[in-house]
Amino acid sequence: MGENGRSAAGVAARGLLAWLAILGLLAAVGWLVSERNAHRWSLVPDEGRLVVMKGMFLPVGRQEFKTSDPAQARVYAPLVPPQGKALPEERDFGEQADLDRALYDLLAAWAREDVASGEPARLERGLGYLERALDLPGLSAVQREDLSALRAESGYHEARRLLEKARAELAEAAEKLRLTAGSRSPRAADAASLLHELGPAVDATAAAVRSAGAPGRTLQPRPPPDAGAQDGAAAH
Repeated sequence: MGENGRSAAGVAARGLLAWLAILGLLAAVGWLVSERNAHRWSLVPDEGRLVVMKGMFLPVGRQEFKTSDPAQARVYAPLVPPQGKALPEERDFGEQADLDRALYDLLAAWAREDVASGEPARLERGLGYLERALDLPGLSAVQREDLSALRAESGYHEARRLLEKARAELAEAAEKLRLTAGSRSPRAADAASLLHELGPAVDATAAAVRSAGAPGRTLQPRPPPDAGAQDGAAAH
């Protein structure tokens, strides 16, 4: 091979190496960009829902977040806002923790209003928001303190709701016992005795509901049947 031939071969080899280096650099850049995109999260309004989107392992592109982990699937499921609440604008996040903190701010705001309302249906919905916020892994220390305070507040309102439910059920039980005590049933005497024992609990529960200012009509407990009626029922 002559001098010219060797020179041409050297130029070709150097050109090939240069192209391989360029391709390798492009591949590295593409991998880095794809990895970065795969770590990006978004909150996207979509047909009345707020959808969590996650970047794909490609330079561009994203899709709705899907996972086989039940806990993650629940916490990142599409959010439907309370009636009358507008969805926030689309937002992008470079880290999952940033997404979690934004989700918490939204859930906490909705939960705070629902819990403060004291309405049973809204309280139930607010508790659902708090349970979902509890599972967000990337909350800040301040947000975790706020969540603890919200859960304590919701515990009070939930206790009021349970107290009202207990009052209603005790009142219903007293009414059924009263009917049985005034009947010819073989259980009339037992019903009258139990009604006498139940009276203080009915009174105490009704007083607690009134003291707490629980919503709804407070039913007044009826007095137990008089002794004569009880004796007559027992005789039958």
